[in-house]
Amino acid sequence: AVVSTQSTGERTLVAVCSLLAVAAAFYEPPPPDHTDLIGTARWIVKYSNISMVATHSSFLPGFPWAKNKDVADGLYNETFSTGVPMIYASPMATLTHDFMANPKVTIAYSAEFTHWCQDQDIDNDSPTCGLVALSGEMVEVEDKDEIAFAKLGMFQRHPITAYWPPGHGFRFYKLKIENILVLAFYGGAHKHVSVPDYLAYKPTWGKAK
Repeated sequence: AVVSTQSTGERTLVAVCSLLAVAAAFYEPPPPDHTDLIGTARWIVKYSNISMVATHSSFLPGFPWAKNKDVADGLYNETFSTGVPMIYASPMATLTHDFMANPKVTIAYSAEFTHWCQDQDIDNDSPTCGLVALSGEMVEVEDKDEIAFAKLGMFQRHPITAYWPPGHGFRFYKLKIENILVLAFYGGAHKHVSVPDYLAYKPTWGKAK
């Protein structure tokens, strides 16, 4: 058997360096035109590395709760994606307690979480930056192929997550999407974008024309 001689600190340093390498090597392609509402939504979800997850608080009854979470819709440098939010969480986490008690959540993404808005000098609160809010119920990912896909993206985009304590029981959860709100331009948000059309969307960004 091969025994690793790296210390925990060394493994952490390797993970951090890997993350920096990913950030340097991969840069998302431009988003679709804002008139392609579903394409814009899928692009934001695909190329965001973080999200905000809003739950019904289990420790502050009657109040909402929100937590920033790492997300990964497949490999950053590949076009393939599913559009389905997946997070990697421990059953010990406050957030997990919340959606285990009440699985109804909303996961919000902003194009500010990509390079796009900053590069275009667009403020996060501008409608032209782009916002997607996906609402539904959180469920544990149990399918082996889905777990493999989730690991592939999460551990590439957020390398340190592969080293989180095994004893904390980290596992993948996904959102069963029931409603989609998209704000992509002036004129107000589209509050009920078709879920089937969103899931069936075939990305073309980044492909050679």
